[in-house]
Amino acid sequence: MKTLSAVAAVLFAVAQDPQAGTTYYVGHSPKFVNISFESEADVETIVGTTNQATGEISVDFAKKTGSVSLTVPVASMKTGIDMRDQHLRDKNWLDAATFPDITFKSKKIEFIKDKPNEADVAGEFSLHGSAREIKVRVHWKELAEEASKKANFPEGKWIRFTTTFEVKLSDYGVKVPEMAAAKVSDDWTVKMTLFAGTSKPKK
Repeated sequence: MKTLSAVAAVLFAVAQDPQAGTTYYVGHSPKFVNISFESEADVETIVGTTNQATGEISVDFAKKTGSVSLTVPVASMKTGIDMRDQHLRDKNWLDAATFPDITFKSKKIEFIKDKPNEADVAGEFSLHGSAREIKVRVHWKELAEEASKKANFPEGKWIRFTTTFEVKLSDYGVKVPEMAAAKVSDDWTVKMTLFAGTSKPKK
């Protein structure tokens, strides 16, 4: 009886704590995904965007643990010029036909002391068929239930995650041709704002 009572107490505690081991899903709608990537070269600045991403972000705030898995399709990336988008996807650049997705999978998450809404997330970032370990600082904000309902979000709890990090194309086997070096930088800045909810996206 004591064992059963202890198990019941643990289950009750978890039920009362919505943050205990919660999984948030990314990809409900394009309006919940805002990703930009920017190249600043000598004679041209390129700003691209995508509103497509899928994945899961699991967090246990009490234990300060979690995991992240995200996928972004290369074909969804836009720069505002159709011909430039075609070049971006062809085999001399990101080669979307061979490597259709950019992915990130976490390996370690460290919550920042004295900053309850920030964590350093280290993991494997894959681009153009190559994978490298990176670390990014992630910020989050839990959305009030009333606010998410007014915004017509799907049922469930919602969190907004944001991060900014740098990607060096040559680290992933993408070489900028000399003739394009003045217009395209090897270093790109990526900014992400993801709204993730506890309900699974509809297929």
